[in-house]
Amino acid sequence: MDRFATVQSNLKDQLNAVVFISSPTCSICHVDEPKVRQLATDYHIPFYHLDSVEDPELAGFFEVLTVPAVLVYHEGKEIARQARFIDFKNLEKRFAELPMDTLPTDYESLFK
Repeated sequence: MDRFATVQSNLKDQLNAVVFISSPTCSICHVDEPKVRQLATDYHIPFYHLDSVEDPELAGFFEVLTVPAVLVYHEGKEIARQARFIDFKNLEKRFAELPMDTLPTDYESLFK
């Protein structure tokens, strides 16, 4: 199974997840990826790094038009996204707000 298919499958099964989409020629991606990975690690959130050149179909699936792109998932649903310019304070705030248990989720509070 290829990496893209594995990520698609895992997003459905995990409580929270972060997808980072980049390309090899994107210098900002090389700087931002370790920062996003570390934030995800700090908040115990599974992190997936996908390459838009290696898996071109992922751009259509995730509806990503530019890189870097960070997509935040909860219970298989995208709840936040940032692209091109990553606001790390806002991203960290989103991570902190993510429920870490399987109690019913108040999606209205996630989208404030």
